[in-house]
Amino acid sequence: MFKVSKLVNKLKKKIKFALDERAYKNHSVSELGALQQTTEQLNYLWIVYDSCRYDTLLKASTPVLDSYAKIYPAWSPATYTLPAHISFFAGILPIVYEEVPYLNRFYKQLITMRKAGEARKEAIDDMTLFLPESDKDIIHGFNSLGYHTVGSAAASWFSKEILVKNFQDFQFKRVQSFPEQINYISKSIKENAENKPFFAFMNLIETHSPYMHYGADREEYGIKARGEMQFPPEEDELERTERGVKLHKAQIEAAEYCDAQLESLFSNLPANTLVVLTADHGEAFGEDGFWGHGIYHPTVMNVPMSCFKLDRSLEL
Repeated sequence: MFKVSKLVNKLKKKIKFALDERAYKNHSVSELGALQQTTEQLNYLWIVYDSCRYDTLLKASTPVLDSYAKIYPAWSPATYTLPAHISFFAGILPIVYEEVPYLNRFYKQLITMRKAGEARKEAIDDMTLFLPESDKDIIHGFNSLGYHTVGSAAASWFSKEILVKNFQDFQFKRVQSFPEQINYISKSIKENAENKPFFAFMNLIETHSPYMHYGADREEYGIKARGEMQFPPEEDELERTERGVKLHKAQIEAAEYCDAQLESLFSNLPANTLVVLTADHGEAFGEDGFWGHGIYHPTVMNVPMSCFKLDRSLEL
């Protein structure tokens, strides 16, 4: 009976992955062309590589991102998607321990709003954006200043109203590709932000297991997470070096896939757009017996972070 149940579950899993693959594929980036804005205010684009640990971007080949800025190691405020993004939308992003402007909020802070991530006086400079006081999130603050706010995500936590309720436009689809998100974000900005600045947000699922871009065998990549962890954790050297290395390699290739899409995204946006690229948390691949996320471990807490303007006028 146990063997039959196991076979049925395996078949269900294969069917689910086949359906997800069909939903994920067949999206290319539309050639909309860069938006010509009448406003001179700075636009903001936040990109979150879901579950992407810092050393993944360090090891990945990312020529597009590298052409704009350095990638720094930062520390996430949370171990999984929901609390990390609640923190982000309160204005508290991952923090770089070096004195890098806008990536270390104790040194220089990019956005400040009373009652949500208020900056210290010494952390304010000419780049700091002051949002109106609010007991809601910074998305509400951007709305109050007249920005067009738009977001897109595929992680299942974005089905929760708490994360998306203050965006003017938001698209959540459980299985959604980066090119599909680029089309949605670009179209929304093109139609709504000619005469106003915008704040755009993207949560990308490609770097989250089971690495949707990866191919037909990707069902192998989503099976070792919190549900299978043993406590207390105990490292299995063979499993870590075989299965863990394979998982990490898949995430590295996912990051490389995402980098290849950035050019298309950036070409649809005006030059006066400031980009913050980071991750909500990382992922453990067997180190010290830890797998997945939602647990405290350096591989989960250490994430990549970068900040730059599309006209390359900001060097950090």
